[in-house]
Amino acid sequence: MQKFEIVMFGPYRFIGKVAYARTGKSDAVYKVLTKHYGDWIFETLDKMEEYATDEIHNAALYSWSRYEDKEHLLGLCVGRFMKAGTPVPEDMDYYDIPEILVGKGFITGADEGEACRFLRKEIEQQGLYKHSSAFSLSVEIYPIVTGEDAPFVGFYESLELK
Repeated sequence: MQKFEIVMFGPYRFIGKVAYARTGKSDAVYKVLTKHYGDWIFETLDKMEEYATDEIHNAALYSWSRYEDKEHLLGLCVGRFMKAGTPVPEDMDYYDIPEILVGKGFITGADEGEACRFLRKEIEQQGLYKHSSAFSLSVEIYPIVTGEDAPFVGFYESLELK
């Protein structure tokens, strides 16, 4: 774990393109989304700089709010954190994220499952927080070079005080 912090996060509108993936398979879906839509997503959002945030750009977000029950799939959105209320470009999807408390972990050399376990261990060691049931947010942060493989480097998880 290179860095871990617990901070207030949002409100944001996460804008991008959604595809559905089984838990644990999001890395492969992320690569397909960035390969086929990455240039279009990020070039479009780059033109909307007045709505940009200081939050890490170019991310994959998945949330139980986009859960597809029949096939047990989660909605995975590749995109960017923008200011709350940002207009959504045509043919793009979005998540509105309220102001929430998050644990942020930045990890190198770990796959999705390992990174999630490392972050949860760090959160548990704090002894003050539990996973939030009010809003489910998980964010995978990748350095994006469109069309190339990129290692998993981060994970956010929503929290509340015990």
